[in-house]
Amino acid sequence: MHFILIRYIIISFLVTAAGFMLACLVVLSTLEQFASQLEPSAVTETLNLLRSRQLVVLSLGLGGFLGGLTGMAFAVHQASLIMERLRQATKLLGNVVLDEISPGSFLTDSDDLDREIQAMMLKIKDSQLRYLDASPLTRLPGNLAIDQVLRGKMEEGEKFALCYIDLDDFKAFNDKYGYAKGSDLIKMTGEVLYRVKERYAEPHDFIGHIGGDDFVLIISPNGFEQVCQAIITEFDRLIPEYYPAEDRANGFITGTDRYGARRRFPIMSISIAVVSDARRSFASPIEVARVATEIKDYVKSLPGSNYLIDRRTTTR
Repeated sequence: MHFILIRYIIISFLVTAAGFMLACLVVLSTLEQFASQLEPSAVTETLNLLRSRQLVVLSLGLGGFLGGLTGMAFAVHQASLIMERLRQATKLLGNVVLDEISPGSFLTDSDDLDREIQAMMLKIKDSQLRYLDASPLTRLPGNLAIDQVLRGKMEEGEKFALCYIDLDDFKAFNDKYGYAKGSDLIKMTGEVLYRVKERYAEPHDFIGHIGGDDFVLIISPNGFEQVCQAIITEFDRLIPEYYPAEDRANGFITGTDRYGARRRFPIMSISIAVVSDARRSFASPIEVARVATEIKDYVKSLPGSNYLIDRRTTTR
């Protein structure tokens, strides 16, 4: 690629230089023809003046040509260096994507180009780690990324609120209507979470998909109640569309629970357990997950869609 660039630079310069010199010669030739039509007494003096000026123009043209060649050679050399660095960066970029290079092996910060390339690689590396185990259904990052985000906030001392989101009676819905409808419902839930986050949460807040019908939001401790209420409102508005008219009119479906007993299951609802380190401390993401699961199990026992906040100030 850089050979093509160099060739275009050379051709463009030569064409420009040749055109400039040709124009100068045409102008001088025209003036010389004009001078030949003057009075005989002024012809000799005018022709001598034009010839001297012609030599000056040719000398300047030759000097400009040689100077242009020097500048072009320097420009070509610099372009070659840049292309070589970009070639090396492309190779490193491929290694980053293939996870065969660590951030410490990136380019050194010698100038703006290197810094921009390194920043791009670090973003790609971070995105790769975050979305390594992303759900193929929702495209949301999974457990590895959730753990990474929680650990990062704990290490940096950044306060957070973790919202553990679970669908109530999803298994009964999936058993009756099939996995395809269940997958559509899970995708809808992920989209609801994403829209609510974009509208009410902060740009750097995080959505994760643990798996199945379990999701996680990691957001700022300020304003999470508005986020939870918006999730419930939007989910409750959309969920009836996933049931046939008869089941919507009944307000329930009939199915088999995990113990094999036949019973009625209400129209699906959503439960959110909120755990924050604003009032208590946690030793690890595992402890956060344990407390969130404990809160979730309780809030799921309540009828309808609800969110419950862990307001305890000390760990047990």
